[in-house]
Amino acid sequence: MAIDIEKYRNQQKQTAADAVKDLREAYAFISLTTNMPYVECEEVDYNDQIHLFARKEDAESMQKELEAKGDRVRILELKTVEIQVPADPKNPAGEKKTMYLNQVRQHLGTMPFIGVNAVCFHSVGGEETCIEIKEVLPDDFEKKVGENPLYQPNVQLTGLYLMQEARKKKELVDQKHLRELDEEFSANMVKAKLFLAVLPPEGKERDPKLELKECRLPYLKHQSGDIFFPVFTDVWEFQKYTKDKKNLRSIQIPFKDLTKFWVQDAKAYMINPLGFALPLSKEMIPKLLTKFGNE
Repeated sequence: MAIDIEKYRNQQKQTAADAVKDLREAYAFISLTTNMPYVECEEVDYNDQIHLFARKEDAESMQKELEAKGDRVRILELKTVEIQVPADPKNPAGEKKTMYLNQVRQHLGTMPFIGVNAVCFHSVGGEETCIEIKEVLPDDFEKKVGENPLYQPNVQLTGLYLMQEARKKKELVDQKHLRELDEEFSANMVKAKLFLAVLPPEGKERDPKLELKECRLPYLKHQSGDIFFPVFTDVWEFQKYTKDKKNLRSIQIPFKDLTKFWVQDAKAYMINPLGFALPLSKEMIPKLLTKFGNE
């Protein structure tokens, strides 16, 4: 009797999706070159995917394979943890209740923000199955992120691919591929609207309308002493940066207007300082606009 290959593949994917939904612990990769999930292009359907492992041993084995190719990663352990939250959200200092945070689901829920549309699941038995991320997330979650102007997954994704390749050891870098990645990222960035952090005058932190001329611009100081001006591809990256800086507000501007904002003595802009941390000199911006269009 002939086997219906397509039906078998669909059943295999559904089994894997159900298994991923039920995971209470798992292992994933964080790229040491971007401080973000390690992403790769899957070779069959060309999905942009991450790897998720049921066993740490399998993650460790693949970690060695990746490092031999120049992709340095660390293993991220995902668990289900007990947390205490206010029983009444309106009274955060009041009585607490116990909840359980599933870090596997939390990790997968960040994937649409960086343009990842698939996960390669490595089961306990060692079987690998690539499933679309929408199969393990709430309905339309991926679509809602993609349609929200506060997030720009295509800029994030192409930036991750670029920096994963660019920061390999020199002898392992595919120069032709690197140039292609650079062009793709640059074309996306030129069309993007970027976020800046601003510090309002004291007492006006919550004003609905900001007078930018009254605001100060924060900067980053590298251990070398160099100063950089932080810029963010989306509100998620901005929020990571401002986690302990409650007074900062965000403004969103077209890429073409970026040179209107500058921190004195800065060496360069720093795109997503807590993510792929890509420096961009002020002088490069008009060159990028000339090459990739100023729409």
